[in-house]
Amino acid sequence: MSAEFLAQSFQNLSLQHSGRQRPAKPSRGHFQKRKRLYLLRGLPGSGKSTLARNLKCQFRGAVILSTDDYFIRQDGSYLFEKYLLDEAHEWNHERAKSAMRQGKSPIIIDNTNIQAWEMKPYVNMAQENGYEVKFREPDTPWKFDIRKLTRINTHGVPRETIERMKERYERNITIDKVLHAERRARHN
Repeated sequence: MSAEFLAQSFQNLSLQHSGRQRPAKPSRGHFQKRKRLYLLRGLPGSGKSTLARNLKCQFRGAVILSTDDYFIRQDGSYLFEKYLLDEAHEWNHERAKSAMRQGKSPIIIDNTNIQAWEMKPYVNMAQENGYEVKFREPDTPWKFDIRKLTRINTHGVPRETIERMKERYERNITIDKVLHAERRARHN
């Protein structure tokens, strides 16, 4: 297009008020980004923490919260204590609740989230605080390869545990499934 054609086109536009009402200006909040909660899911070693870090790089202000953080000692070493797991999850729920109250976004929950009921507290919080929920799994080719996961997971989770987790892994998770999920009794 030539500059002459553009100039002529602009001259033909009428700038007079046509009697029609102008569209309302969008409210200040209209352009704000939606607050998001990412619930990561996957077996140990499948790439959840790498996915979490990648998401954090994509979104300024992102917060990663993991129940595993509860088991990191002052010297930086990791010491998992199974009897503290429920307490650790409650601790992470409280951190998520606090981050939501502060309006942080996105919030990334870096947990295994094998079954729907495990995500229910986070989904409830998200709904109460106006967060959009996204479920994400690593897209690694080994995400269900027990042998490889046993070899590469960073916390030394044994093969038998990963096998049990894989057997319980719920697929096709939706918000509705999570909200209607009930915790089942643990089998040891």
